Amino acid sequence: MRKLIALAAILLTLGMAGNVWAYHCPQVVSGTTQYICTQTVFNDAGATIVSGDVVAWDDDDTDFSTSEYPYVILGATADDPYVAGVIAPGQTCLDQSLCDMVVYGPTLTKIADATDDATVDTLVSTSTVSGRAGDAGTTADTCSLGMLVDIENAAQDNASGTVFVNIDCR
Repeated sequence: MRKLIALAAILLTLGMAGNVWAYHCPQVVSGTTQYICTQTVFNDAGATIVSGDVVAWDDDDTDFSTSEYPYVILGATADDPYVAGVIAPGQTCLDQSLCDMVVYGPTLTKIADATDDATVDTLVSTSTVSGRAGDAGTTADTCSLGMLVDIENAAQDNASGTVFVNIDCR
């Protein structure tokens, strides 16, 4: 019986081991803590990506670096079904390096408002403008990044807006 319990404990421990796909969400939220969940990813865009850039999973590559972090690239396809998230605040991620991306919660996001008219209180997704969010389409096999809560400098392709990231696919 002791061997069986020991074996069960080992199997449970191995099954609960850390995972690089895990989200990092704050355990304590206060008036000074913004609740956002992030995931560490590998920049395979061929260029530096910075906070606010909208990224997509790199479906044309091996998908993992040697450290097994998932690859991301700058999103440049409207309503890309591979939308992954938004590069987290304060990040400058050189090509071929690790950075954090917001996968849930409110964050500043670059909006292509001139090219892909985005309206407050509607869904946004990837845009044809590299690294920018735009109005989300409603066709099948598309994904939205989240809800546009606020926008500044509207009617520009480098507008800044707050998006509540909550990826949803149809």
